[in-house]
Amino acid sequence: ASEGLLTLWDSSEVEVWSTESREHVLWCHGWFTKSGEEFFVANVYAPCDFGAKQELWDSLSVRIQTLGRRRVCVCGDFNAVKNVEERRSSRGG
Repeated sequence: ASEGLLTLWDSSEVEVWSTESREHVLWCHGWFTKSGEEFFVANVYAPCDFGAKQELWDSLSVRIQTLGRRRVCVCGDFNAVKNVEERRSSRGG
């Protein structure tokens, strides 16, 4: 109900250099300490509204393209359903 995001990591495995909170996305940038590989994580909480969701996908696409061939993991709650019957609402709709 609060539409919040939380991203956790094991500091013995990962060093996070920066985090950035954008509307519907929490970005983390860092590296795996054992392998030295750099990564980006986009933790998503997608809106239910189709138009707002399309804006989110467009902004994610642009951001990922600017990162080039860097490692990116997109995870979270996409508020997507396979069939309309799967959609439930706390408002009864």
